[in-house]
Amino acid sequence: MKPIVLAMVICDYYYRDAQTGKSILSGTFSSINSAGFPTKHGNCAIYIALTDVATDGEAQLEFRQESGSFSMKLPPWNVQAPDNRRAVVEIGGNITGLPLPEEGEYEFVLLWDGMEIAQRRLRATKIDADESAPPPPPHSPDDFNESPPGDYNHL
Repeated sequence: MKPIVLAMVICDYYYRDAQTGKSILSGTFSSINSAGFPTKHGNCAIYIALTDVATDGEAQLEFRQESGSFSMKLPPWNVQAPDNRRAVVEIGGNITGLPLPEEGEYEFVLLWDGMEIAQRRLRATKIDADESAPPPPPHSPDDFNESPPGDYNHL
């Protein structure tokens, strides 16, 4: 049996607080801009939340170019099934120097005991160094409902 993937988030940093057990994510994103390729993205992390984990298993991420030959498997996690299958199992890790050989579409693929069960896309875009602009101002909580349709990233 394969677990159900509740969330798969790409971010700058992942941290698990030892005292509270809370997962802390910083700087979520779904695209990377670079002035040139090949390049390496300095800080990248993945957070994954699973449920319906019926048996112990091995979870592993593969980072690959969608229509290219580049592929890289990351070290696996040994996941222990909780006593209650309804429990949420959270795993995550940080990747230093994520390689991006060229501009294009990439994906993190989650393997459970060698079987693909989920993927999360990532776009790498070449930009001119002069076109880099400061980030937009932060939104207030009242702006949440004003997002245009289709402005959300899907797994």
